[in-house]
Amino acid sequence: MAIAIALLVLCLFVVTLGYIGLCAGSPWKPCVRCRNKRRSRHCRACNGTGLRQRAGWQVWVYVTRFGRAR
Repeated sequence: MAIAIALLVLCLFVVTLGYIGLCAGSPWKPCVRCRNKRRSRHCRACNGTGLRQRAGWQVWVYVTRFGRAR
């Protein structure tokens, strides 16, 4: 049982580092709402750019700005 928990923790660690690397390398992803249609000027999710920020990048920006505000 201890080996299974250790492997689960290791897997979680690897996935987290991979996502952090993805957010650092490419903070933008295609917009889900206007993906099938070409860029829509009226899309509120991406403001018509066709790109949205990744959730991890949004968290990183929030944390760094919060830290600077103090």
